[in-house]
Amino acid sequence: MYFIDTHTHIDMLKKLTPEEAVARSESEGVKYIINVGSSLQGSRKSVEFAGKFSNVFASVGVHPHYVRNFGNKEIEILESLLRSNPDTTDKNNRKRNAKVVAVGETGFDFYRNLSPGTDMVKSFRAQIELALKYDVPVIIHDRDAHSQTLEVIKKYTGNSNFRAVIHCFSGDTNFAMQCLDLGLYISFTGVITFPNAKSVLETVEKVPIERLFIETDAPFLAPQIVRGKENYPGYVRYVAEKIAEIKNLSIEEVADITSKNAEKFFSLNQS
Repeated sequence: MYFIDTHTHIDMLKKLTPEEAVARSESEGVKYIINVGSSLQGSRKSVEFAGKFSNVFASVGVHPHYVRNFGNKEIEILESLLRSNPDTTDKNNRKRNAKVVAVGETGFDFYRNLSPGTDMVKSFRAQIELALKYDVPVIIHDRDAHSQTLEVIKKYTGNSNFRAVIHCFSGDTNFAMQCLDLGLYISFTGVITFPNAKSVLETVEKVPIERLFIETDAPFLAPQIVRGKENYPGYVRYVAEKIAEIKNLSIEEVADITSKNAEKFFSLNQS
């Protein structure tokens, strides 16, 4: 039995070094970690960690908080990271780094509104198109922006290369069903363990496990059982345990199915 943390930020940990976080996570049964870029610097660190640790993969992207005046320069930097140390070739004979398995996180955040909406749209579309160019999935950040997110992704769902996941899902079941109808995957965090998580628990129950990922979003959103501690990928097992409880499955079944989902979606076994 093993787990895959499909979304974490070990570059942001304060109490653990990356080496400690990776080693402890392995001891907790975490086979693979996807470190997700949320800024240009974070994306560089993600690629660095992917090169340093055999079980760490990278996603490169710019979070909607940081896309004010986002433009060609930022896309060029993200593309250079995708192409760094090229060791695989896509179906268009385009070379990229096999350890960079996604673009993102990108999308909308209307909860904090730290960037203009027009810049969020521009950035989101540009990063989706970069992912399509290199045939990798998109990791979507959606907060208080369900209709806007759907409006953008509907423009790309006809493209056979388009694959996306809504990370740290915070919507209701209706939004989840719309995402599933468009072919997206859903990823849940330790939020599902919180006492006030009734709405998201209903969504976990309804979403087929074959379309689920588990994640920590560390160092944020530590599961309830470890609230107050710094979150890290080793705690992803608590997310799996809660899903097992909700769906009346064994922890082994949840670990196996969600891991296979992630391995196929992010092409982890081909990297």
